[in-house]
Amino acid sequence: MLKATWDLRAVLSVHILRLAAGVIIVRLVYPLLFDASPFIVELTDRLIVLVLVLWKIRQTRGNPAALGLSLNNWGRNVIKGLAGGGILLAVSLYSERLYTTMLLLSPTQHPIVAQVQAALSWQQLITPLLLAGIAAPLTEEVLYRLFTFLPLKDKWGLWGGALVSAVIFALFHFNAYWLVEMIIVGIGFALLYYWTGSLITSITAHSFINSSKIVMMYLGLPLI
Repeated sequence: MLKATWDLRAVLSVHILRLAAGVIIVRLVYPLLFDASPFIVELTDRLIVLVLVLWKIRQTRGNPAALGLSLNNWGRNVIKGLAGGGILLAVSLYSERLYTTMLLLSPTQHPIVAQVQAALSWQQLITPLLLAGIAAPLTEEVLYRLFTFLPLKDKWGLWGGALVSAVIFALFHFNAYWLVEMIIVGIGFALLYYWTGSLITSITAHSFINSSKIVMMYLGLPLI
């Protein structure tokens, strides 16, 4: 059974430390050493997340394998993740289309989106796919599903934990345009993780959605 060995204070401390460490390293340390590219900045944030979460889990004597960080039955979980990702992709596209139609909003340009739209070859998609298709799903599922969702679930139940963790997930992307869509998809990721007991499932679903959108944008297929 998925159960946190840490409390909500630990969750808050990790989120605060992530922001603080990011500011110190990116704004103070890197300028003294070199001019950090957006790619380096993004990878730095991802590494900070993994270090902080794994440190806190170890500090509270949590077992990563028991929390779903295991390759047991990985093939079956990948298939479940792809199936769930396909459903959530359809929900994501529909909710984004409905959101823009009702509120007449236009998406704020994201650096990765701009990079994909400017790509002239498949080779130029390597960096966006690495960041959005691999690094982001891995670290965000570890942070928002495993680390944030579990103690919220223990306190407020499955649906309460899924909703609140999804809201936190959406808010930390600092983009009002994607807010509703990310809350809906975030709930889906939490439920996939809980029902399968494996973070591989939600990571796969997350990766499928992000990678599919990158390919769709590159091919000129409409997302909304």
